Amino acid sequence: MRDFHLRFALQTIANLGLGPDASGWFDNDDYAIVDLATGDMSEVPDEPGAYVLGTADGTMLVYPWGSSPVYYIGESRSLAARLSDHSKHTKGTVDDHDAYWRQRYQYAAAFGAHAVWYLAGKVEPKHIENELMLCFYDAFGAKPVANG
Repeated sequence: MRDFHLRFALQTIANLGLGPDASGWFDNDDYAIVDLATGDMSEVPDEPGAYVLGTADGTMLVYPWGSSPVYYIGESRSLAARLSDHSKHTKGTVDDHDAYWRQRYQYAAAFGAHAVWYLAGKVEPKHIENELMLCFYDAFGAKPVANG
């Protein structure tokens, strides 16, 4: 997943005051991601925020108004704990596809899982998640496929 895959949310993120310096996903003007399949969560802050999960292998998912690697948008009071949980379940699904029935883990096991996040700051994480979902819907004509 690359920064241009997140363009659907740029205006909303700017409106919420969560620009690149506060988002957690730029590193020296470069795009930085966490790969949930490797399980290295050392870069993920233990802070509230919202996150976007997308394919790690370049697979583009088809939506009514276009395609995107994004398959899930979520929020948490602890990004580190939540993304670590996603990492654990992704690894479990890779080992046993029948063990985990949630779509986000099946997509992660099949296509890999990259995560980017937006630190909440003074904004409620749920509000960021809702805004991201609305922007995604406006851009692609549907919710991300793993957001039931």
